[in-house]
Amino acid sequence: MLSRICSLLLLPYVVQCTTLLRGGTFITYSDSTSNLEIVTDGAMLFNDKIIAISDTIDGLDSHSSKSGVKTVNTTGKIISPGFIDTHRHTWQTAMRTLGPNVQLESYAWLFGTTGPAPLILSPDDIYVATLMGTLEALNAGSTSSLDFAHMTWTRAHADAGLQGVKDSGARVFWCYNVGPVVVNGNPYTINTSAPIDQLAHIRQLAPDSPFNKGLVTLGIASDPPSQEIVETARNLSINLITAHDVGGVFPFGDSIISVTDNLFPGEHTLNSSLAFVFAHSSSLNPTEARLLRQFNQYVSTTPESEMHYGHGHRNSFLIQDQAALGVDTHFTFSIDIITQMRIWLQSTRLGLYQDTLDHFKIPSNTPMTVRQAFLLGTRNGGLALKRPDLGVLREGATADILVFSTDAIGLVGWSDPVAAIVLHSNVADIQEIYVSGKLVKTRGKLVFDWQGKGFGDRLRASADKFRTALAATNITTFEIGVKGSLTDEDFHDPFMVDVTRGNGTGF
Repeated sequence: MLSRICSLLLLPYVVQCTTLLRGGTFITYSDSTSNLEIVTDGAMLFNDKIIAISDTIDGLDSHSSKSGVKTVNTTGKIISPGFIDTHRHTWQTAMRTLGPNVQLESYAWLFGTTGPAPLILSPDDIYVATLMGTLEALNAGSTSSLDFAHMTWTRAHADAGLQGVKDSGARVFWCYNVGPVVVNGNPYTINTSAPIDQLAHIRQLAPDSPFNKGLVTLGIASDPPSQEIVETARNLSINLITAHDVGGVFPFGDSIISVTDNLFPGEHTLNSSLAFVFAHSSSLNPTEARLLRQFNQYVSTTPESEMHYGHGHRNSFLIQDQAALGVDTHFTFSIDIITQMRIWLQSTRLGLYQDTLDHFKIPSNTPMTVRQAFLLGTRNGGLALKRPDLGVLREGATADILVFSTDAIGLVGWSDPVAAIVLHSNVADIQEIYVSGKLVKTRGKLVFDWQGKGFGDRLRASADKFRTALAATNITTFEIGVKGSLTDEDFHDPFMVDVTRGNGTGF
């Protein structure tokens, strides 16, 4: 029964800043069915938590006249849980449009942690890029993000990135990267002892986490997480560790899940209260899949990124019960989880249809639905972070809420709210956003006045600075494909398409 009226036990909540959304269609979640449930013409009462949901438009009207309750008419609108992005590198915002065709080897050198970036970007550049990138994600409906912050080249850079997410007003799981950095301005000389100071810095920061009234939580990122890192996390009550797991033919961290599982002889590291989130994991083997399920740990599938860089999705569709969605390097493509849900849904369908077609048969049903794609971008993200209160609309859940306007021409005539969001909506349709019950976007515009505060101009200046400095590294050569330490035998030229008639190709 979805009709739930606040009892006397709920009265202490309504004397606080409480909001009543009256009318509209709510995409709720039922623990009993482990699936989405749609409430049409309903109502929802919340402060920082969701207090009650009613399946009738007037079911909670008795609270509308109470002191401290703000009633908002959401008739005709779609109310959704906030999206959760489980893998991104927010500090790269100023690099936008510099790598539209960059491949993984080139990216690792040009835009990674040991290339030109540490030599060019100041702590202030990192602050502005992180703040603006987080605001961009928030504007797109990502009320929670896991930020793999691998710009921790110095303490000043790390502090600047952390301050950027604090000031954004978004919920961010900020994972301090522990790993080598450049030495004396030479990207070819690596300081492998840097993790010693990084871990010392983490120990200083940890007692104050979570920051910004609980919105920003400290985690650790590392490729791969060593025994010392796992022990540090446990000792400091840090509950989240993230790592890249590209694997397959790529020399960027193969079988991290298996390695992590065997850090301690006789003890499964994954079997703990720690949340492990493994980015990409496009080439999982059966043992790794079993470990994820056995210890309830998750991978972050970043569909657009893995297509862009050539990771592929060899068997990612087989581990979706232990997967959530992420964006990854948003400077090269989309920032929003809506796009990731859409791309992943259709690419998974295509791959599984192909098997049927290869057997000269006609697909008799769809192998993946829009509801499954929606769950990957919402509830599964909360489960990956071991925060089941995130990514769902249900009583007791954290009030991270999106309100979609359906007035745009592309949404006229909708009937299924989940299909409307996954297949037909865009970021501009998100009219209001609440994070822990606080309004952070209203009437289609962020409450944070980034333009008035001059952050747009500061980001432009930072982008110009980076672009000018990067030009000296012969970006054209690297964008086509730098081979780094690998040999020609490690590479193969894929078939290249032609989109124009005549002699040109349009490449």
